[in-house]
Amino acid sequence: MTEIKIGVKIRLLRKKNDITQEKLAEHLGVTPQAVSRWESEICYPDIETLPLIADYFGVGMDELLCYDSAQKEAKVKDYLDNANYLVESDRLSDALSLLREAYAEIPSSFNIQLELAKTLSAINAKGRPKKSDILEAVSLCNHILDDCTDDRLRDETKKTLCDIYSHQLSNDSLALDIAERLHSMSYSKEIVKATVLTGNIAFTQAQTNIMEFADNMWWHMYNIACVPDISEDNYSIAQKIEIMKKGIELFRLVFDGDYLYYHDRLANSYRQLAMLYLLEEKKDKALDCVEKMAEHAIAYDKRPDRATYSSVLLNKVEYNKNSGNEAEGITLCSKLMRGNFSNRIWAPLKAEPRFVTAVKSMSAYM
Repeated sequence: MTEIKIGVKIRLLRKKNDITQEKLAEHLGVTPQAVSRWESEICYPDIETLPLIADYFGVGMDELLCYDSAQKEAKVKDYLDNANYLVESDRLSDALSLLREAYAEIPSSFNIQLELAKTLSAINAKGRPKKSDILEAVSLCNHILDDCTDDRLRDETKKTLCDIYSHQLSNDSLALDIAERLHSMSYSKEIVKATVLTGNIAFTQAQTNIMEFADNMWWHMYNIACVPDISEDNYSIAQKIEIMKKGIELFRLVFDGDYLYYHDRLANSYRQLAMLYLLEEKKDKALDCVEKMAEHAIAYDKRPDRATYSSVLLNKVEYNKNSGNEAEGITLCSKLMRGNFSNRIWAPLKAEPRFVTAVKSMSAYM
């Protein structure tokens, strides 16, 4: 698999050293078109040419051939895992310092560049980030889009850039332009694998899609009901309650009680429902939801490392807590308690025995 990365490495070295394709080609005694084909991975340099390229850029053959890629990827993952933990712990400044250190050590990692851009543009407890940080995040995203050939990472970068323009720079027109450059749902790998391929690959992908579609539908319901700059005044409190209840019912139908990771979504649904019921001054219903929130948060924190979903719709879908998509060391109970119960909206419940019991049960998992 090493040769696949040679073209990318040559392009990165050339850009880092501000060398044109023409200049590199002249030094090597090849045509600029040959260098272009290497960098596009249409073909690769002759083995006799490789030492000349390494010598020209002042790097070792191991680095040119990416023999150290496994060690580098492990270090990148370690940096990103630690940064994710700090972000989840509301320690954005520490995460930012760590990612700057990572970027200085591994400047060629697009994953580190993207995570740094996300952290620079994140809203923290003190409010919006500095304008200089936002502009630096935009610059990092544009750098990734200029040089990165990984479609997945490019799409994630476009999503991040879209978010920055929409929420931080209030430029909805440019945000929409970036969003329009993303692939449509019909051409995503998930849809193609489930509808064009056949056999077990298509079957397993179709089940996975059902799970992910349910999650996406829930997010849309949550957004239109509960996120102020999306929901605005489109719904009454009663209608928002009905929408959140429909999201809960959706998960019940798809998962049939075996929620595993999606206990997170249900805990957050009941948290939101509790606050909506408090706005209607319905304390008993709010307390019901707080108890349900605690139940699902605890179930989430106690979920197994690995399992196969038992729902008939998902009985071929495997769950792996250590897949790399979840922050380690931060419990859902901790996040919910840290982020919610200091809010004044909970004041009517704080002396209620049921509320105290629910909070105490969650405290055991902090």
